[in-house]
Amino acid sequence: MNKTLALILALSMLTSYQWPVITFAAFKDGNWDIYALGVDSGQLFRLTYHPAEDRDPALSPDGKKLAFSSRRDGNWEIYLMDQEGDIVRLTFDTHYDGRPAWSPDGKRIAFESTRAGDLDIWLMEADGSNQRNLTPDSPYGDAEPAWSPNGHLIAFTSWRFGDKDIFLLDPDTGELTQLTTELTDEYSPSWSPDGKKLAFVREENGHKAVWVMELESKKAYRLSWLSAEDSPVWLPDGRLAFISYRYDGERLVLDESPGKLSLPRMLLGPAFLRGNLGAAAVLRLPGDKLSPLTLSIPTSVQYSESRGLEELEGVDVYDARLSSAVVESFFALRERLRRELGYDFLERLWEAFRPVNFQSEQSDYTSWHKAGRAFDIYLDEKQGLIVREELGGETRWRVYLKCAKRDGTCGEPLRHHPWELSYIPGGKGKPGLIPNGYYVDFTEAAREAGWERISAHQRPDFDWRWEYKALEFWHYQKRDGLTWYEAMEQIYPAEELKEFFSWEKATAAGVPPHLIGPKGIEIPPDKAFWLKLKK
Repeated sequence: MNKTLALILALSMLTSYQWPVITFAAFKDGNWDIYALGVDSGQLFRLTYHPAEDRDPALSPDGKKLAFSSRRDGNWEIYLMDQEGDIVRLTFDTHYDGRPAWSPDGKRIAFESTRAGDLDIWLMEADGSNQRNLTPDSPYGDAEPAWSPNGHLIAFTSWRFGDKDIFLLDPDTGELTQLTTELTDEYSPSWSPDGKKLAFVREENGHKAVWVMELESKKAYRLSWLSAEDSPVWLPDGRLAFISYRYDGERLVLDESPGKLSLPRMLLGPAFLRGNLGAAAVLRLPGDKLSPLTLSIPTSVQYSESRGLEELEGVDVYDARLSSAVVESFFALRERLRRELGYDFLERLWEAFRPVNFQSEQSDYTSWHKAGRAFDIYLDEKQGLIVREELGGETRWRVYLKCAKRDGTCGEPLRHHPWELSYIPGGKGKPGLIPNGYYVDFTEAAREAGWERISAHQRPDFDWRWEYKALEFWHYQKRDGLTWYEAMEQIYPAEELKEFFSWEKATAAGVPPHLIGPKGIEIPPDKAFWLKLKK
């Protein structure tokens, strides 16, 4: 194919969308790629197709170039896509480089890098030349650069004083100003189009919300109220988008009138999304137009026909069995972690299968361990750490694993305060200092393979804030859309299940009546009170 014909074909695919667009990374068909969404039309475009993970999209001001982060050459680097769809690599260091941010004139790109030993803000020309460290004097994390609309300042996040705060930096003079001073964490800054406001995330005790600061007065107000939102980005027309997190996936939402009392509008989801978000007035890049529904989390699952239990060869645990329907997924996750971490994390488990008649004081009568669809990881402080998150009023934990190699070819820098478990029992624990180094997000890797975490226990007689066993950071289960009883039917005969599980036995075991139905256990007609009300 000659060059002229190739150019014509590329231009025929060119997306020229003249209204505000949001760029983001999404997980679909086993891979993270970059997409663009027309805010008002709902048109969705896929921009990258590489089998490696792509994320952190940043559109140039004219919409003709896309800077993004990718692991396509073995470690995190920054790449640039042009109007013809050609992609060039801008950074060439073995350590982590990521999160590019364009200057308003399109001539320079700020980014994060660990090449100096810790996370720093770096600057380069748009072609990748003249790379220099803007925060060389800080031995702690400096991250998430965002240019002011006039190009004179870069807002960024730093935990140089322990908690996360937002700072302003003049990239030409090096002058530094601390913008937030609260003991809470503030991060992910984004400038309003007129440069008078700064949106950011404020996090306290695992609760995350989007805030906006009036820069002249330094007054700030809260914009989101569900305590699980982050990655704000201003659109060129003054609207504000961010990601809202739920137990069943993420939503991309839009606040039409920031600062006024209004409910945000959902643009996309539920889906597997990841910040940070990008925005621009126009998109002029080659991409395939898709239906937004293609990013939705599937509501139906093709279940495995496998029945019974299967031994987990090479796994050290008391009863090394899982349901045959999930064994392949477990070993795929185990191999991925072994390849990325440099060691076999899942060769040792705390617990796997439980017999059908297993019962203890704190054990769940309808435990997914009994269905052969759950495992508990074994984690010590040398292997990794946990981070507190609040979702839907429940405490959940994200597990990060340390990489064996510390050269940037594995994982990425940690950005969240680890929870210091040494304070439990006897106290609530507390967030610790963010360490340098490289980590793999085990919770995300497990989710991509279909294994979900559960919430910590928080009841009067059994609370994670004073009882270690209530933390539940170790538990992962794979339901595949089945009720618990349907999963049990995959490994037990119906007669045996009826012997151990019924309405009477479930209530006697302490299962709340309103939860028995969702578990799939048959409800006697005289107990289904809500059915009577419908009549």
